[in-house]
Amino acid sequence: MENKYDDRILVNYLDGSLDPTEKQLVEQEMEKSDAIQERLDLMQFTIRAIKFKAYKSSVKEIQHDFLQHRIENKSFTSVSTPKLEGKVRSMQFWIKIAASLLFLCSLGYVLWLFQADGEQLYETNFISYEIALDRGAGLQENQLESLYINGEFYQMFQVSEETNLEEFNSFELLLLGTAALELNNPAEAMRYLQKIDSDNIQNQSDDYQDEVDFFMAMAYLKQGAYEQALHLVTKMRSDEQHKYHSNFSWSEEISIRLQQML
Repeated sequence: MENKYDDRILVNYLDGSLDPTEKQLVEQEMEKSDAIQERLDLMQFTIRAIKFKAYKSSVKEIQHDFLQHRIENKSFTSVSTPKLEGKVRSMQFWIKIAASLLFLCSLGYVLWLFQADGEQLYETNFISYEIALDRGAGLQENQLESLYINGEFYQMFQVSEETNLEEFNSFELLLLGTAALELNNPAEAMRYLQKIDSDNIQNQSDDYQDEVDFFMAMAYLKQGAYEQALHLVTKMRSDEQHKYHSNFSWSEEISIRLQQML
């Protein structure tokens, strides 16, 4: 493959029309490049979306059949129920009804994927951080924790405003970061969450890393930073052991990819 981003070759690969040698080259490139795999996924999704449009003619036909049945059933009026005792609907008629409903649901779903921006994804997926009940077994509750439990988020920043960022431990940074999100301030949340992330990298530790991944993704979505959000969402979804592995669906990941391209 001279041009590994050649759309024609990728479309032929999806259609299964490549010869075995070309197919093998594409698959070898996929193994070496995540970008090609992502491009293939997006092309496959787009092709499926286009195919949904083919059902429009079926919907029009169903509407025509319905009107025809209405005319034939002379007892049907705007205030009466049609008498169907003498009429038997064909299996084909009900299949068309089911197909039209499936089309409308699928079309609505596809439109939602294209329209769901960072704000909508944030509102759909944000969950508050809950302090583990067994955390206090060997740790004494501090002031920030007490304020967080009582939902006094503004007060948390008032009592900590004179404290240097380096003086907080990972748990306190997490509480302040999630409190900032509760106050609709994603930029402030990133200050505390990124500090935990950088400390973990520097110290080769993973203190609250799952929580950091999730709430940083939330902050990025809130700010419309789709590339950074996508990186974290992909990380969480690809790791079955991640605490937030199931918080984002495949379709929501696709929505973020689409927003990134706009």
